[in-house]
Amino acid sequence: NPYHNPFSADDTEADKQYPYAHLKPSFPTDINTEEYQPLDNYVDRGTFGDSAKRNLLSVVDKVDNLSVNIGTELSGFQVKDLNEAQKDDLARLVAERGVVVLRGQHLEADELVKLGRYYGHTERPLHQHPSSGVPRAREWKDTSLDDIHTIWHDENMRPTGTLYTATELWHSDVSFEKNPPGLTALYNLTNPVHGGGDTLFSSCYGLYDALSPPMREYLETLTALHSGVEQSEGASKAGLHLRRGAVETEHPLVRTNPVTGWKSVYVNPAFTRHIVGVPKSESDAILNMLYSLMNVDPNLTLRVRWEKNTLVLWNNAVVNHAATFDHWRPDPSCRRHALRVAATAEIP
Repeated sequence: NPYHNPFSADDTEADKQYPYAHLKPSFPTDINTEEYQPLDNYVDRGTFGDSAKRNLLSVVDKVDNLSVNIGTELSGFQVKDLNEAQKDDLARLVAERGVVVLRGQHLEADELVKLGRYYGHTERPLHQHPSSGVPRAREWKDTSLDDIHTIWHDENMRPTGTLYTATELWHSDVSFEKNPPGLTALYNLTNPVHGGGDTLFSSCYGLYDALSPPMREYLETLTALHSGVEQSEGASKAGLHLRRGAVETEHPLVRTNPVTGWKSVYVNPAFTRHIVGVPKSESDAILNMLYSLMNVDPNLTLRVRWEKNTLVLWNNAVVNHAATFDHWRPDPSCRRHALRVAATAEIP
């Protein structure tokens, strides 16, 4: 996050009545993990889902496909009440549509963790971010909340646009990991009073399909380097505790989803550094072409508008996303607060 100020969430006298103060970000120094080793034998819960989603649809009041290629909104149920068959159908839907929006959800932080863990690898269900804030409540209640990545934007975090271009904000979460996240859930607690702070999504299935057959065939022979070095260095300069060292990993440019069998392009401007084994000029040209399509092709993109208690699920293997920072104002009305869990998934 280019506008991140880790110390902006400190309590003030006027903020003591905030109902989610216990879920504001904290940056404890006692969270340390060894370098994540690669994990094989991941089974995506979506593979157990019904292709017709009959179990899930039995509790759904309305299905609204938000665009042709990406995004579906469902209503009529609480995600925490779903049984395993219904959760498997939900994972299949997320794998197919890329993004699923659920409004009016009522989740405690530990219930969000439980949901995320259901979808993650049995040996390491949820990804712990190497440097981001975790809910304060973990300090006195529950260290399982260390699995939560806390998002907090307020009046002390005015965006400047001097660090990143709009294109460079597009990313797939921590794609530099050996086992990057798959199904990811973001739960919105507080939304800016005046609106804004939407999240943009872009389909990587659609990006693959937009290419010519010869280009697809060529990209399938290539790998790219994904790096967390810059993120780690930025966190260190901000005075944050690093829970483990920076990682760089080589991933294929094209991956196949284990649930759908569909191919997607797996690169993003935030963490992909170069295509391996080709001249820099060629690498830059290919990546810039892909980033341009990702950013500007309206057939690939979706804009999600947040409300209080909105839960958005997406699959980081098949979509990229970008935050917007148009909601800033010099007062608390601009505050946005959300919690994210990211399920550890397959090696690409």
